[in-house]
Amino acid sequence: MMTKTMMQRWLGPVVVPVVMMVALGTLVVADAASAQRPGGRGARAGRMGGRGGLSSGGQLMHLRALDLTEAQQEQIRSIHEQSGEATQAVDERLRVARQRLQHAVTADVVNEGDIRTLADALGTAEGDAAVQQAYLHAQVWQMLTPKQQVAAREAETELARRTEQRRQRMGERRELRQQRRQQG
Repeated sequence: MMTKTMMQRWLGPVVVPVVMMVALGTLVVADAASAQRPGGRGARAGRMGGRGGLSSGGQLMHLRALDLTEAQQEQIRSIHEQSGEATQAVDERLRVARQRLQHAVTADVVNEGDIRTLADALGTAEGDAAVQQAYLHAQVWQMLTPKQQVAAREAETELARRTEQRRQRMGERRELRQQRRQQG
């Protein structure tokens, strides 16, 4: 029988990084679509809605800082629009797989076989999403100049540094709260 802690240990290293990559990638789509339009409104403004789909991953988070030409901006929009249906399909598969797994995990009766099957299905969907992100990333990356690629890597490094600092601060706050609870 798989306990909740065992499930967290198993799912954490697999699901959390991919989910984070998808979430970060979503911001790239919004950035690419709206960052360099006059008034900050992109071609998809008003239509982006929720997730906005997969994107080129966290590596290209800071497209604004790359001084993209109009042609590059249009190419990025085109790449993301062309992948729109596939992106929506993968997003829907991920949503459904997560929902099904969550229902199985929180069911009144634990069915380890179902949970494992649904976790495998989620893993496959996450893998499909990661492959799609890789292709999108490669397409966008190839249109960048070497100077823009360096700037993108520097922005990625800075984002990772700030994320780690934030994680450390959150851990420190959590420890302080626990100490206060134990004292009071």
